[in-house]
This record gives sequence, structure tokens and C-alpha cells, in this order.
Amino acid sequence: MAEEDILENPLSLFEIRGKAAIVTGATGAFGALAAKVLAAAGANVVICASKPDELKKVGAQCEKLGGKVEIVAKRPSSEANCDAIVNAAIAKFGRVDILVVASGQNKVSKIVEQKPEDFLDVMDANVTQSWLIARAAGRQMLKQGE
Repeated sequence: MAEEDILENPLSLFEIRGKAAIVTGATGAFGALAAKVLAAAGANVVICASKPDELKKVGAQCEKLGGKVEIVAKRPSSEANCDAIVNAAIAKFGRVDILVVASGQNKVSKIVEQKPEDFLDVMDANVTQSWLIARAAGRQMLKQGE
């Protein structure tokens, strides 16, 4: 897209109708809202989390807003799960265009009292799992060549 085209219609850069989005943590407050906003804006959404019943509720809300939905009852907690999430997007929508990482956790405690295993669990959920899904989705985006 040429610079003059962008300047004529800058909002075209943000057009997401028909794009395929993956939303992790889709049963949490932020992830559910992100999925619904994307669906309402015309994106196709792959919603994932570990709670199938809650995912169905969020999926129904997304569909009511006009979105097409694929539900994957997995967290991005392993390479295999991340590959399965991305593969579900490809199988249903043929591509991956958007990734929203809304999964994670927090174990609130005073740092001087926090157990190392609790800290490592939080780091795994918030950093490692985010990296794993970003890597899997990024690989697919690079394959698409856009």
C-alpha cells in the first residue's frame, strides 16, 4: 500500500472484517471482551481457554454479535497446545491475522513471603505461554507472507 493511499484513508489500516483472530484467555474479563469486540468488528475469532462451558458462552455472545467462532478448549501451555490452537484457526478460517494474548495468572503475595514455585508458575503463565503462542502464530503469519 502506497503512502498516499494510507494518508487518504488511514482507517483502512485498522480494517479487520474477515480477518482471523486468536484470543487466549477468552473466558477471563479481558479476553472475553476482546473476543466480543473483534467479532462485533467483523473478525472471525478462535477463542481458547481451559473452561469449555465458559468458552461456549463467550462463543455464543460472539456469534450473536455477528462473528464466526471456533472454540479450542486449550491453554497455550505447551508447544503442542499452541500448534493445535493455530491449526484450528487455519482449519476453520484458513489463516491467522491477529493474536490477542489475554491468558495469564497472578498469585498475590508479599514478595518476601512468596514461594519460588508460585513465582515460577506466574512467570510460566504470563511470559512463557505468551511467548509460545506468539511464536506459533507468528510462524503461521510469516508463512502467509503478508
